[in-house]
Amino acid sequence: MSKQIKFSPDDEEFFGSVGSFGVPKFDNAMNGGVPRGFLVVGFTETGSGLELFAKQLTSPAEEPDNTILISTNESQLEIARVFNKYKWPTDIAVRTLGEEYNAKVLEKELLASRYRLEGFKLPDIQRLAQTRFVDDDTQDFLTEMTNEIMAMGPYFRAVIDSLDFFMQREDQSRVVAMLRMMQAHTQIHRGILFVTVSKDTITPAIKQEMAAIADMVCDFKVRTIGSDFETSMTVSKFRNAPENLSIMVFRVTPEEGITPETVERIA
Repeated sequence: MSKQIKFSPDDEEFFGSVGSFGVPKFDNAMNGGVPRGFLVVGFTETGSGLELFAKQLTSPAEEPDNTILISTNESQLEIARVFNKYKWPTDIAVRTLGEEYNAKVLEKELLASRYRLEGFKLPDIQRLAQTRFVDDDTQDFLTEMTNEIMAMGPYFRAVIDSLDFFMQREDQSRVVAMLRMMQAHTQIHRGILFVTVSKDTITPAIKQEMAAIADMVCDFKVRTIGSDFETSMTVSKFRNAPENLSIMVFRVTPEEGITPETVERIA
């Protein structure tokens, strides 16, 4: 039997039943914001602006110590630059798995390759003994990340940008299984979880399965119109609120970041 979560009346009043997307005009288009307990999945094309939207979704940061951005592609320095540019809160937790992977895995692989090519010298052997390089200490980043999300408390806000890192290295069905676990935790704890994934990295069957798990599905697209680019987001699923299904053309402004320009209702 699952553990019953008790929410204090003060928290229920403070957080309410919906949270902001970090985009006021998008909140208005979605009739107030994203419901607490929602898993939102963003499918993306290259250049569509989803990575900025992902950061922007952390910006409300109702509780900075209960808010996390997990990036698999960008560095801490680049993320801090974007947050400072838009004056978003910088006291939230940020974890850059790409940097961790480079430091803990790729550097060892490169070192091993060099040793194989050049041969071992006495200083190399001494270094290996000191660093325990010969030990098998492979790291399961997917399980680590899942546990980190599932350790978050009520009304948490979390963004994972993006799942491509795992889809390219793990069995995709295992990634989906972990996503199911995180979705259940999000629902029970009235959190908000946003995950992104490139459509090119997953099979149609995996995309369909992810969309079935999600409470809300957004497709980010970019197309050329003459010499210009048009970026848009299609809300193709919004659990229990089909009136929110829509196509939004958006732009990026120095003041607001991503902001919708036009909204066309689907339903």
